[in-house]
Amino acid sequence: MKKRIALILALCLVFTSFAACTKTSGRGGRRSSGDDSKSHAGDETTRATDPEPEPSDTTRNDPTPTPAPTEPVVNITPSENTNIEWVTSTCPEGYISINAPKGWYVSFNNIDTIGYEIIVTAPGSDKCFYFCTSVVGYPSYDNFQYWKSVSEYYGLAIGDKGYISPEATAQSLFENSGWVFGYDNFSVMANLGDNGYGGDVLQATCTIGGRDCEGLFTSSLVDCPMYYDEADWDIVSGTAILVTTTENFTDWIGVLVQIYASLNFTESYYAARNAVWAQVWGTAQAISYNADVMSDMIMDSWEQSNRVHDIENQAYCDAILGRDRVYDTETGDVYYTDIGWSDSYYGTRYEPVTSGSDYYLLPVSGTVV
Repeated sequence: MKKRIALILALCLVFTSFAACTKTSGRGGRRSSGDDSKSHAGDETTRATDPEPEPSDTTRNDPTPTPAPTEPVVNITPSENTNIEWVTSTCPEGYISINAPKGWYVSFNNIDTIGYEIIVTAPGSDKCFYFCTSVVGYPSYDNFQYWKSVSEYYGLAIGDKGYISPEATAQSLFENSGWVFGYDNFSVMANLGDNGYGGDVLQATCTIGGRDCEGLFTSSLVDCPMYYDEADWDIVSGTAILVTTTENFTDWIGVLVQIYASLNFTESYYAARNAVWAQVWGTAQAISYNADVMSDMIMDSWEQSNRVHDIENQAYCDAILGRDRVYDTETGDVYYTDIGWSDSYYGTRYEPVTSGSDYYLLPVSGTVV
């Protein structure tokens, strides 16, 4: 009995010791497990509350930013109209002076003092300025022949050419007097208005030496009917022609107007003219030519003309001549280029002149080479 009790007590002690070890180990395991749970929960909270990191910006901290594309070098040959040396010419009598580009030809023709012609022509004759003070005109070729025969009868000479104007208007004059002025196929593009002394300013095309030309034309006519119709005549005054080849019209019209603006008549001319005029017309009154005012008026009339036609005409000439135009975005200057030049140009300074652009009305300052 005692042995049985002792065995039972021994077993209890062994069991108790084993249970104690097991409990201690389990608490430690649960404690470790609990700590891990708290750690994982903390990680989840951090993920939920922390903001998403921004994408990295490689350029933000880059100390050497990428340089802008280099503008390519463009070589330009200046046009003749951009660098003109002006030379003053004076007629032999000292009556009249005019400025013209160096190398151009200037001629003076004293018809009868009342009538005085001034002609300025560029080398190659592709640009011309013509002015005549006052001459006799005729309503028809028959009238001209009549007066020519009468003049010859009295030992006078009126020349082999005469201004013809059936309607005594500027348009009628220029349409019927090409044989005098040296052009063919005169055609009015636009009537630009009054020239300030009773005549019209016309923008027109014509053909000179087989070349298509364009210009500004003006004149003032007074009809002088006589008792016999064949003796009718006109006073044709202030006749001016500023003409150049069509493809270069916008480049050179400003230069031709400057030539006109420089035209100067001295007081001695007016005195000599009035003396002759008094004999022919019975009065000492004469038209006072103020070339500077007249040239401004003509230029203003042209600038207000049919811009659409002028733009289309210049674009058409470019197509025929195999050229394009670009403009300088910094200076506004316009330049000619070969067709397709802009396609291979990778810069930003020069932009192509597009269809319908007012840049077609500006003088061209040079050619890209």
